[in-house]
Amino acid sequence: MTSVHSTGAAGAPPRGAGDGLFDAPSYADWVRGAMRIKAARPDVSILFESTIAEPTEELVAMVREAFSQEVTSRYVSVFADGNRYAIDAVAKRYGLSADQIVATTGATGALVMAFKALVSPGDHVLVERPGFDFLSRLAQEAGSVVEEFARPAPTYDVDLDDLRARLTPRTRAVLITNLHNPTGAWLRPERIAAIAEAADLVGAVLLVDEVYADFAAASGAPPAATLAANIVTVSSLTKVFGLFALKFGWLAGDADLVARLRAGAPDGDMGVSKLSHAVAAHVLETPAAFEAHWKAVLAATRPVVRGHVDALVADGLLAGDLPPHGCMYFPRVVGVDDTRALAQRLLSEFDVLVAPGEYFGAPGYIRIGYGADAPAIDQGMLRLRAGLAALR
Repeated sequence: MTSVHSTGAAGAPPRGAGDGLFDAPSYADWVRGAMRIKAARPDVSILFESTIAEPTEELVAMVREAFSQEVTSRYVSVFADGNRYAIDAVAKRYGLSADQIVATTGATGALVMAFKALVSPGDHVLVERPGFDFLSRLAQEAGSVVEEFARPAPTYDVDLDDLRARLTPRTRAVLITNLHNPTGAWLRPERIAAIAEAADLVGAVLLVDEVYADFAAASGAPPAATLAANIVTVSSLTKVFGLFALKFGWLAGDADLVARLRAGAPDGDMGVSKLSHAVAAHVLETPAAFEAHWKAVLAATRPVVRGHVDALVADGLLAGDLPPHGCMYFPRVVGVDDTRALAQRLLSEFDVLVAPGEYFGAPGYIRIGYGADAPAIDQGMLRLRAGLAALR
C-alpha cells in the first residue's frame, strides 16, 4: 500500500463542489450530485459505487462481432414477448423455462411491472430496512402503503416472527434484496423459502431483487424463483456484469404466477430496446469474457479492501465484517451517529466520497463499494483511514 496525504486539514472549511450534496432527499438524488462531483473533481476517490466497472473492451468486441459482417440474427422484435434469444439464454443459465421469464428494461422495469400487477391503491407492501430507498418509492408510486421491517445488524437476517406480526389481510407483497443492499449479506435458499412461506399466510408474493445474486453463484444456490410458487425474482446485467448500458433485466417465477403478472400488466415493458437486448442475448449466450471480468476485478480489489478493513476495525474506527460475496461493505462508524455530516467532511477535507447510511435507513453506517480499479480503491481506502483517524 502507498502513503497518502490529505488535501485538506481536519476542521478546514468545505472546498465547494460538494456543497448541497448531502441535502439530497433521496439516494438517487445524492448519486446524481455525486456523479457531477466525480466529473468536476477527478482527484476525488470514489468509494460509493456498488457496481462492477463496465467491461468496455469486452462489450465493444461483442458488438463488433455481432454487427460487423451482417446484422445479427438476435436483432429481433421485442414488442410482443421480449427478445426470445435473450429469454432462452436466461432460462438456460438459471435452470428455468421460457414461460417463467419476462424481459424488461433493467430490474427497475421488472419491479414496476410486478407492482402494477400485484398492488392496488391502499394495499400493503412490506420492505426491508436497512434498504435501498428507491425500492420503497416504486411500491409507493404503485399506490401501496409501505411498511418497513428490520434486518438488524450484524447478520441482517429476517426475523420471521416480526415479519409475520406485520402481515395484514391487505399485504400483497414482501420485498427483499439478496445479496442484501446495502450490506452484501446473503440469505440461504432455505431462509428465503421460509420467508415466502410466511408471506403466503396472507396470500402475498415475495419479491426478491437478485441483481447481486450472481456474486454468490459459487454457493450453488438456485434463483429464488425456483424455491416457492409465490416468489418472483428480478435481476439484470447491470450490477455483476457491469453492463448498465444494455438496460437488460428480467423477472422470473412460477409459470402461473408469471402469467398472472402478464395479465395484470398486459402492455409489458414498453421501454425495452430492440438493439440493447440483442446485444444482451449475445452476452448471455457467451458470457465467459464477462464472467472473467468481474471475477478479475474482485480478485484485485478484495484483498486491498480486506487489508484496510482489518486495520480500520483493529483501530476501533469501523465495526462490521466484510461480507463473503459481492463488492459492497456496510460498516458502522464507531462513535458516529450522523454519517451524513461525516461523509460531507470526508469529501471536503480528505477527497474521498462514501455513501452515508442515512440514505439506507441506517444512520451511523457508511456504504463502501469496491467494484472498480484496485489502485484507485486502495487510494480511497487510505484516504478514508486518514479521515476517520483525524476526525475520531
